[in-house]
Amino acid sequence: MNPSEALAKLRATPEGALESVLAQIDLQRTVDAIAGNLLTGLLRRRERRELVQLLCVDRSAELSPAMRARIVHALRGLPLDPTVSHGVRSMLLSLTGEPFRDMKYLLNASGDRHDLEHVVYERLLPADREAVLAHIAAEAADSPVHDLRILCDIDDTVRAMLHETRYPRGIVYPGVVELLIELDEGHSGEPSRPGDLTFVTARPEGPRGLIEQYTRGGLADLGLPPHAVLGGSFLNLFTKKSIKQRKLQNFDRERELFPECRFMFLGDSGQADPQVGAEMLRRGAGLGVAVLIHEVVPVEGAARAELEAAGIRFHSSYDEAARIAHELGLLDDEGRDRVVAAVADGVQPTA
Repeated sequence: MNPSEALAKLRATPEGALESVLAQIDLQRTVDAIAGNLLTGLLRRRERRELVQLLCVDRSAELSPAMRARIVHALRGLPLDPTVSHGVRSMLLSLTGEPFRDMKYLLNASGDRHDLEHVVYERLLPADREAVLAHIAAEAADSPVHDLRILCDIDDTVRAMLHETRYPRGIVYPGVVELLIELDEGHSGEPSRPGDLTFVTARPEGPRGLIEQYTRGGLADLGLPPHAVLGGSFLNLFTKKSIKQRKLQNFDRERELFPECRFMFLGDSGQADPQVGAEMLRRGAGLGVAVLIHEVVPVEGAARAELEAAGIRFHSSYDEAARIAHELGLLDDEGRDRVVAAVADGVQPTA
């Protein structure tokens, strides 16, 4: 079937039946076939314009939040132009209340680099981005849910990588996966809703997100809840100051995308995370719940006292972190005990 025939078939779908038709096809392949991908898109401007108008504007009211999220995700391969940007904007502005939050969280748990941050900051032109961020802010003001967002570093927080000396390089710290699961499920407004966990790293994104994809691949086999990854740039690899700046930029974007939520941050003491966490709490407008720092490099004296006064909690293992989270009301007794048991059953550190 050529692109014109495929588009005509979608256009002829009876009212109320579009969702079921789209559910039965490979949506990504269909979008690429009709509108063209990055290589062929310039040759199919008319088809692209008509397809985006049909799905994102004319008949979006027939579609569930999950299908709208699928469509926005399927548009990711098209060249960014006013047609695509306006279509994504229309889709995001087409819902309010709980359905809008559902679509937002589904986009954030896409399973690849094309998550909510990518959609808003890379798939929208400036005027459309401003409109979407204003809609997000208005929705948060109208219906604050105060769900818990978990922001988590990776190197020396999830895996022993850079500064850790007690564990073999690359090992996943005992109890960290269980802690993230318990935090994600135990204090979520809807535990089954994906997208509450975001990894915040200074690792560079690189061409076409290859390094971010590598980061995701390193997390994929851990049994974690659905999650997003906010990466960095190559310029962020050289100094702690640049690492801090990139992580805080990621945090600022996170707050713009989820202003209705409380948040906590898990990091380590090796690469400016204590300072990042303190600044997060300062910028968080009272919605910061906790900052837990895995102490792989000692923090002592006046520097430690200043960070603790700012709200930073240090720990040396994830059973200790679980006890702190329990003390703060973020884990119930059973959740704390599951993390403690996982640490006891895991690889033990060297002296």
